Amino acid sequence: MTNQQGLGARLALTGIGLAAAAMPAQAAFETITDSGTTVLKLCQGTEANRNPTTGVCKVTGNFPTGSGTGTFPGLSGSNWAVYATNNNQAVIANGTTIGNLDDRIWRRGSTTEYVFGFRLQMVNTLWTPPSPACAVTTPDYFEVNDMFRNGFSGLTGLQIAYRQGTAEEGAWFSGRTSQGLNQYAGSPDGLSPTRANDWVDFRTDVNIDDPDSQSNANSSWMFVRVILSTPPSSSAVANAIRLRQGGEEGQCQFSVNLNGLKP
Repeated sequence: MTNQQGLGARLALTGIGLAAAAMPAQAAFETITDSGTTVLKLCQGTEANRNPTTGVCKVTGNFPTGSGTGTFPGLSGSNWAVYATNNNQAVIANGTTIGNLDDRIWRRGSTTEYVFGFRLQMVNTLWTPPSPACAVTTPDYFEVNDMFRNGFSGLTGLQIAYRQGTAEEGAWFSGRTSQGLNQYAGSPDGLSPTRANDWVDFRTDVNIDDPDSQSNANSSWMFVRVILSTPPSSSAVANAIRLRQGGEEGQCQFSVNLNGLKP
């Protein structure tokens, strides 16, 4: 029995627990810490215990995708608009295109409020890990355990959220660090990797054919809300985004750096 099945069984034994499980938390952006030892915000849970809560960090609803304005899930105002795009960027691991990345910035009217968002879509292609950097070089499907973006140094009060569609993997937790799965003590369940406030990490598990039998080829949209004193550039910058395979099922630990939009 999986941890999630066990949790469901325990809830079924109590009417109170069942009622609580039927009431999802209010969809909203969540603040991540700027200082202190608890670096990561718990959203869905950890690798060992997925989905212990419902709705934390998760928002629902549509957002502007073209030239018009509209609402943004989990945030106030009806005059959100696309500010900049860096879409359809090929994700290449050791010479093989393993997916595509969409990257956008939204702005609320003429205010200083922005949302940076990115989403990953994997393709049905095997990649070959490089030798000698990887002990196992058998062709396999690339797995993304962490989605990082940088450019947040000196900014405070960042808020994060994810919007999950059908067959998309959400964010288990998120925080201001550049360390991913299996890179710090207490991994995979620890919530206090080394703080790196220039970075925001979203722990996820995107794999078109995951060995753990919970395969999702696409990530959710991962959002970071920031208040900026000056408008950001609308041009992508090298190495602003990093996607990392952390070796959850013994795969090679490998990172892919990408161009991205920055504050």
